Amino acid sequence: MKKTLKYNASLTGEPFLFYETRQVARLKLNGLNDKEILEEVINNNLFQYATEKSIPKRVRAALKRLQVLDENMLQYLLEKPSETAKIINLYAIVKSNRLVMEFVNEVVGEKFAANNLALDKKDMNEFFLEKREQSEDVARWRDDTIKKLKQVLLRMLTEAGILDDRDGCTLHRPGLDTDVIRYIEAAGELALLKSLGITI
Repeated sequence: MKKTLKYNASLTGEPFLFYETRQVARLKLNGLNDKEILEEVINNNLFQYATEKSIPKRVRAALKRLQVLDENMLQYLLEKPSETAKIINLYAIVKSNRLVMEFVNEVVGEKFAANNLALDKKDMNEFFLEKREQSEDVARWRDDTIKKLKQVLLRMLTEAGILDDRDGCTLHRPGLDTDVIRYIEAAGELALLKSLGITI
């Protein structure tokens, strides 16, 4: 039986992390284990952070996301052009985080399906209101946590190239490499790609 992911608010400290996740994917493909990956990132300052404080948390976040990708998808994340690799990064986040998955399916996907490309505050507010009504876990989150989560979700869509970075409220259909589309189709995940606005 498939395990249902729990809601968690860790996203507030775990943004898109595209560059970092690519670095971790490279080390993973080189055969390093989780402990060795963390040591390598710290010892060689691979994330290029000013301090080490947030590195362990960010490495753990990247590793958790990469767990949902097989070796082929890790290779695609590493080698494909940025536009495609960013969608793969978002795909990994969606597959490993229940809140992001439901946001993409219930808000973004519905918008694309209806060809209504305006994403506004009302959409965000309604989504979180619904989640608070459905889940005791989400109902317990503080208002400032919800506010931060809204910002992170929008920023993720922007960094993935799905949300306009000038007005922050117009959705775009991103491009995706046909190899990756075919691979995800073979895995039975076409519905998720459609929710991300990919034209199949």
